[in-house]
Amino acid sequence: MNKPVTLTTEQQLLLVRMPCRLRGTYITWLLGFDPYFLMSRETYYRHAEELATKYGIEIRKKSPYYQSDRQTI
Repeated sequence: MNKPVTLTTEQQLLLVRMPCRLRGTYITWLLGFDPYFLMSRETYYRHAEELATKYGIEIRKKSPYYQSDRQTI
């Protein structure tokens, strides 16, 4: 079962103040997906750098909501 994602007030304000081009990347990462596989390599590194320097969000690390659902059969 997936862990529900609830944004804190601080995260909501951060999201509203963030440029539109970074919002999708941030939300994708926050939901536990690796945005590296959803965009071009150049865009990923550009977004990762901007999110890290301006907002202190390190998308190169696993999201706090990341869950490995791999089950061995």
